[in-house]
Amino acid sequence: MWRHSRWVAMCLAILGAGLAMNRVSVAEAGDHYPIISYEAFEYGFRGADHVEPGLVNLQVVNTGKESHQMQLVRLETGHSAADFAAAAKSNPRRLPDWSRLVGGPNGIVAGERTSTLQRLTPGDYVLICWMPAADGTPHFTLGMTKSITVTAGEVKAEPEIVPDITITLADFSYKLSKPITPGRHTVRVVNQGQQVHETLVVQLPPKGTVKAFGSALTPGKPISSSPPGKPVGGVVGLAPGDSAVFQMDFKPGHYGLLCLFPDHDTGQPHFEKGMAMEFDVK
Repeated sequence: MWRHSRWVAMCLAILGAGLAMNRVSVAEAGDHYPIISYEAFEYGFRGADHVEPGLVNLQVVNTGKESHQMQLVRLETGHSAADFAAAAKSNPRRLPDWSRLVGGPNGIVAGERTSTLQRLTPGDYVLICWMPAADGTPHFTLGMTKSITVTAGEVKAEPEIVPDITITLADFSYKLSKPITPGRHTVRVVNQGQQVHETLVVQLPPKGTVKAFGSALTPGKPISSSPPGKPVGGVVGLAPGDSAVFQMDFKPGHYGLLCLFPDHDTGQPHFEKGMAMEFDVK
């Protein structure tokens, strides 16, 4: 009996070690995968034209003077960054069916950097910034796009990322799997809605509101004053059913989440339809 129990214990230990090797802890997640970094500036992106497939730490470094983000859009064969920019400008409510928004690091201010963990599959993509300039003009219409190609090749099996927080997106709401506490968190964002949604994380002043921040950044409207808050990352547009992961060091304070994408039918920003949330980290 003793030998049998010892053998079972050894098998369980080996199995547990094998499972651990295929899982990446919260602390390791951002450092385990290749970093693919791009600079964002007025008005463009600077970085590699070709990247290898697989799970990567997709990073944007804001070397400009305005806030920027880096939307990752997958394109069907035969379509270009210019095609997508023209289509998005023509009808921002409904993006072309030959494109798919698959996340990317959301807005940050000048001098900062942020990233998302993205699984890149071979194909053609475009990087794009939706953020508005001072006169309300979306950055992508000023040339802030970049074509990239994820090269063909075998996608290697990667360890599973185990987030400690999940943000679920719906039409039109956010749901946190649990309260966010101070410290570094690995956050999975899942779009269960029927429209494209994003998670822009905003650090707010004590009396600031996330809706006031969103109103100051609504595309097409001039920015009359500094938005009441600071964008600190998150995940930009995700198509229905898609997900992405980001990491963030949350300091104690007041925060908000919001979505600036326009409603399919009315063109109204999603945060005005209720897709805004405030919470305290304490």
